[in-house]
Amino acid sequence: LARRAHDSTEEIESLIASLQRMAQGAVQQMESSRNLTQRTVSLAGQAGDALGRITLAVSTIEQMNQQIAAAAEEQSAVAETISESVTRVRDIGEQSASASEQTAASSAELARLG
Repeated sequence: LARRAHDSTEEIESLIASLQRMAQGAVQQMESSRNLTQRTVSLAGQAGDALGRITLAVSTIEQMNQQIAAAAEEQSAVAETISESVTRVRDIGEQSASASEQTAASSAELARLG
């Protein structure tokens, strides 16, 4: 009877030691999971910050594109104004040439008559 009690005690001690090892393993796994979770939260925060910076950069690029488009429209309007001015100068030049021809013809006529 004493031998059976002793064997049972050893078996119980072995089971308790095994349970303690398993519990310690579970604690280590939980600590590892907690560390991974903290790292994940940190990385998610960094990713959120990066997305915020990207959003700001995209907004800045959009504003720059709008400014470029407005400047291009303004340059187009200025180019059109310059083209119209060049056309007017050409027309005035043609009118001046025609008037000069008429003046020359009139001068020749006056010289012939005079």
